[in-house]
Amino acid sequence: MELPVTANENLPVPVLQNWIARNSGSPISGTFEYPLYSDAKFLQSITNSDSPYNFFNPMPSRAEPGYVQASLILRLDDHLPHMRPDHSKTDASRYHGGTITDEIAALASLCVGVRIRAGGASRYFTNPDKEPLGVPVALDRRPKPSLDLDKDRLVLPQVAISCGLNELQRLGWLLHLSPDQSIALVRAARLYQDALWIAESEPALAWLMFVSSLEAAANQWKSEAGTPVDRLTYSKPKLVEILKNAGGDDLVESVASQIETTLGATKKFVDFTLDFFPEPPMKRPCEEFQISWNNKQMRKVLRRVYDYRSKALHGGTPFPAPMCDPPFSNSKNEYAEKGTIGLAASSGGGVWRDKDVPINLHVFHHIVRGALLKWWEKMANGSTKVRNEQRSGQ
Repeated sequence: MELPVTANENLPVPVLQNWIARNSGSPISGTFEYPLYSDAKFLQSITNSDSPYNFFNPMPSRAEPGYVQASLILRLDDHLPHMRPDHSKTDASRYHGGTITDEIAALASLCVGVRIRAGGASRYFTNPDKEPLGVPVALDRRPKPSLDLDKDRLVLPQVAISCGLNELQRLGWLLHLSPDQSIALVRAARLYQDALWIAESEPALAWLMFVSSLEAAANQWKSEAGTPVDRLTYSKPKLVEILKNAGGDDLVESVASQIETTLGATKKFVDFTLDFFPEPPMKRPCEEFQISWNNKQMRKVLRRVYDYRSKALHGGTPFPAPMCDPPFSNSKNEYAEKGTIGLAASSGGGVWRDKDVPINLHVFHHIVRGALLKWWEKMANGSTKVRNEQRSGQ
C-alpha cells in the first residue's frame, strides 16, 4: 500500500509531533532503546508514564571528563504516522540535520547543561506478549562520539559533572509550543549541543556555535515581535523611504521579506540575549575576576562578542585566544569570568588589551544556556496563557 504524502508546512518537529500523536491516542508502532553518550555522570533515572520518552541510568562505574560512555538509555515509544514526504518541491522549513533521537539528545543536553549525544538503536520492542525483553538490534550504526581534552585544563570545567535529571522535566514544555517555535528551539539546542562537544578541542569554533544558537532563537523571537516591514523600518528607515519612492509599499514588503533574517543582526542578537539574560552563576570568583552583570556593560560585551563572530565568519580571524583559554581558578574552584586576568595577553602573533577580551567561554556558556532556557519557558508559558484566555472567552 502506498503511503500518504505529507508536507512539512505547519508540522512540528518529530519529537513534538510524536508526543502530540501519543496524547491524541495514536497507537504505538514500536518501542526503541538508544544509548545516550556523555562524559557526565547521572545520578538517577527519570520516567514518566505520560511521556513517550523515558531515560534509564545504566549506572556506569567510571565517570570523568573526556571519558565518553553510554551514560543513559533512552526508551522511545513511536507513535508517528507512517507517511512519505512530498518530493514535488524543495522544503527545508523543518530541517536541522538530525533525527528524532538527535532532537531529544540536544534538548536533554540543553536542559541539564552537559554533553549528551544519541547513538543508534540497540533494542526494539514490537510485541510485549511474545518478546517482553525486546530484541537486540543495530539498525542505525553510529560511532561512539569522542572527546579530545586536557583534564587538568578544561575550557568548560563545569560541564563534565555529576548531576541529576530533574531538569529533564522541561521537556514537557514542548507541548505548549507552536510548530515554528519547536523547530527554532531544536535548531538552537543542536547548535548548543555541538558547541559543548567541540569546546575543549576547538574553542574558537565553539564560540561560533554558541553565538549561532542564540541567533537561531533570536530569529524566531524577533519574527513574533513584528512584521518584516516593521523591522526593516526600524533598522533602515532611509532604505524604506528609497524603496517607497521607487516602487511603493509592495516593493518595501518584497525587499523586507527577502532580507528579514539579516535585519539588524547585531541588535537582534544583543536584544534577545539581554531580554532573557540569566542570573549570574551561583559560584563566582572575587570581584576582581568577575564580569559586570550590569545591563549597560553587558550590552558592550555582547556587541564585542558579535563583532568577533562577524570577523571570524567573514574575515577568517578566529576569536581571540584569551577568550578561548581555560579560565583561571583558585583553590576553591572559583573560575575567572574575564578573558584575561592581566592588563593584556598575547598568543599566536596576536596581542589583546584586557578591555578587548572582556569575557571567556566558560561564563558565556552560562549565559547562552540560561538565555535559551528562559526563552523556551516564556514561549511555553505564553502559549498556555493564550489557550487559557481563548477558553475563558468561549
